[in-house]
Amino acid sequence: MRAIIGFLVDLWVDSFNSDAAGLAFERLRKLREKILNWFKRHGRRFPWRGEVGWYGVLVAEFMLIRTRSEVAEKLFEEFIRIYPKPELICSSNPEDVTKYFRKIGLPTRAKRLIDTVCTILSEYSGEVPCDYRKLRELPGVGDYIARVLLSRVCGKHYAFVDSNIIRVLSRFSGKLLSTMEAAQILEKAFTSEDLTTINVALLDLGSLVCKPKKPYCLECPINELCQYYVTSQTSFQYFN
Repeated sequence: MRAIIGFLVDLWVDSFNSDAAGLAFERLRKLREKILNWFKRHGRRFPWRGEVGWYGVLVAEFMLIRTRSEVAEKLFEEFIRIYPKPELICSSNPEDVTKYFRKIGLPTRAKRLIDTVCTILSEYSGEVPCDYRKLRELPGVGDYIARVLLSRVCGKHYAFVDSNIIRVLSRFSGKLLSTMEAAQILEKAFTSEDLTTINVALLDLGSLVCKPKKPYCLECPINELCQYYVTSQTSFQYFN
């Protein structure tokens, strides 16, 4: 575990000495402070990040699959104007719903969204089940969307990790992380009060600054803490 996750594993491995753990905590304290300050000034303000409930979160996540956020934003606003309530999706002609997803080349996602929304309405009385296993049983809900719902809708201590976050944390720690390892780091390192906000902030940092190719390291709020930046970019090309 230590070799895989690197220095951040100090946070929850009891056998590490107190000095190493203290250094890890201090580094993460600085990360938290810097990333939250950056997010207040530069974080993106998408409509689905407001109080949209489980329905709005689901619609957005189904649209965001392999779609740029800026493109999904316009479609989301248009879709929610036509279908402001989940019941309207279930009572509408499926083809009318599908045409919106066809605009972004994901027509099959429409059926999965319809099936998921209607299942929540019929089997869970319109309340999203705040249980990971039950969420994964819903049509089209994989690990990532389940974690988003648990975090944003249910208020549970779950991290949701995409390629942006994996890249940021891998470069930051100097270790190539898997999806689960990155999620474990966030869940172990931050409190429930901070986790969702930091999670979203890291998404934006990866999208806007810590890009796969030619990251804007000089503009990064955590560059002085980042192994990729401090050690030299050429040593970490496998984090692209």
